[in-house]
Amino acid sequence: MIAVLVTALGVLCCVGLGITVLRALRLDREFGFGEHVVFAYAVGFGALGWIVFPLGVSGLLSRGWLLGVLGLGAMGVLSLLRDRSRVEVPRLDAIGLTLAVLLAAVGVLDVIEALPPPTDADSLAYHFALPKQFIAEGRVTFIPRVVDGAVPLLAQMTYIPMLALGGERALTLWTMASGWAAGALVFVLARRYLPLNWSLAVALVFLTTPAVIYGAGSGQVETRIALFALVSAWGIGRSLETGNWRFAALAGLGGGFFAASKYTGLLFLAAAGAVLLLRRPWPGRLLAFGVGALAAGFQWYGWNWLHTGDPVFPMLFGWLGVTDPSFWNPAQDALFKEAFPRVEMALPRDPLAFVAYPFLATLNPDQKFDSGRTGLGPYGLLILPFAIVGAWRYRARIGRDPLLAFAAIAVLYYALWFFLVPSQRVRHLLPVWPLLLIPLTVAAARLARGTALAWPLTAGLAAALLLQTAGAMLFSHHSARYVFGNESRDAFLARNVRAYSAVPWINANLPATARVATTERTILYLFDVPSFLAHDLLQSALDMLPERADIDRAKQQMERLGITHALIGAAGYPSPFDLLMSKGCLVVIRQFENIQPQSRTLGTFARAKMPLDLLHYRPESCRS
Repeated sequence: MIAVLVTALGVLCCVGLGITVLRALRLDREFGFGEHVVFAYAVGFGALGWIVFPLGVSGLLSRGWLLGVLGLGAMGVLSLLRDRSRVEVPRLDAIGLTLAVLLAAVGVLDVIEALPPPTDADSLAYHFALPKQFIAEGRVTFIPRVVDGAVPLLAQMTYIPMLALGGERALTLWTMASGWAAGALVFVLARRYLPLNWSLAVALVFLTTPAVIYGAGSGQVETRIALFALVSAWGIGRSLETGNWRFAALAGLGGGFFAASKYTGLLFLAAAGAVLLLRRPWPGRLLAFGVGALAAGFQWYGWNWLHTGDPVFPMLFGWLGVTDPSFWNPAQDALFKEAFPRVEMALPRDPLAFVAYPFLATLNPDQKFDSGRTGLGPYGLLILPFAIVGAWRYRARIGRDPLLAFAAIAVLYYALWFFLVPSQRVRHLLPVWPLLLIPLTVAAARLARGTALAWPLTAGLAAALLLQTAGAMLFSHHSARYVFGNESRDAFLARNVRAYSAVPWINANLPATARVATTERTILYLFDVPSFLAHDLLQSALDMLPERADIDRAKQQMERLGITHALIGAAGYPSPFDLLMSKGCLVVIRQFENIQPQSRTLGTFARAKMPLDLLHYRPESCRS
């Protein structure tokens, strides 16, 4: 019950904060009641993450301060009481009722998925692990690790009040609620341009998109970032339509929150800013957009600059270097920039691949695309021919249509992402997917209205919904086994999380003063004792490069980091652990069986060939 109350208070806080921001910009009267609530939540979600950051760096992550933030933010909702006259209850026909039932069914599945402990690898490695670490330390601390440490973390800041006040259950309920908020925003924006049934269908398509099914209920931020992308695109469209700088300022806030949640938000800001230049006069609106973006997005870039000397660490290492070479060096930088694209990119960066990527990422389950489980689904390809013809037929209206901003931002973002970002995982496009989803559907629906094309278009929509809804049901299977069965938490985690077998013993037997270094990133959140990720690619605070192996450096780094134990594979110890073992500095004290889940959805697993060793670091036993 506490978890539900904390989650509800968090939702009210976001709505209240958003209402305050919209009123400050004098945009609150732009919306009907339902629109106002959903838009306010989207803006307030970013505002909550923005507020928690200065609390964190000031060492104020106590339950009292966090409860105060949620309570004060929620007071903004009181102003909605005077707007009840704007409440409209839509009337549903048979098709609309069917779609509403399907949405409710998907909602039930999402609730089921929110009840078990988290098992997503990235969530356990940093999305949830870092907030848990910050709460334990009482402050936000700098994490000298690229990709999942020294990165923008605004969205993850909203996880902190939930976890601190309501525990893990509130955290998982919060990710469910914020994921559904993105679907609600897709619906209210689509409703401005489409009939009710089409708007319900678009919302259902979005919520059953494989990448949404996979990530919305986890700590992964792409679904939540879609809130910011939609707010920003809508603001750009309305600014182009009206010439009002206030919409541009709102767009800047949305884009700034995006950038404060993920580095790719910088590309989004560039795309949105370029679209804002489509209509003159633009200086005042561009200034408002820039001020809004800077105000919303500067925190994490300033944090990185303060600790590394590089606001986008480690992208500018070749030009700026770092302030402390103990956590990054030229050899580490060269390895990262060579190895990361090799692992993450399936296609060359050329015009042909640029055009082919959307089709290949949908139809080809290449592991580097990660589209087999986190793709964007078949709907885009099914509706694309209708949308192209519809856009051509009504081309005279396109230049005046605010939806042009949606599509233009999405296409420009995709181009910048494809040619600049060293990763081709399709889920990185999820934040701008609804920016294409809505205009594509509008163009196709306009074409098919009152013509024979309505039937094939409806059939394609039904096929996509059937396939994606079936995927949602399949994905919830492993959660349902836990919720409706008698499986313990340990048993559930053991069959879903690699290397979990070591965690219960470590939590029960190691003292609070211990710190465990491990190469297994998927168990960091599950540790109750402090931990350190000894990753050869992402950090060099504990230097893992074989060519830099040095026993004295290894001992110095272990002691500087306060590492007392190491949990690693039992064969082929990586540097520096092999050196420390050879000198008697590390001693095996326990061994665990390592179980590797092959598919959480299908419940299959395999026993890994290499068990796990827990080693104790004993510097007094080192041989010279």
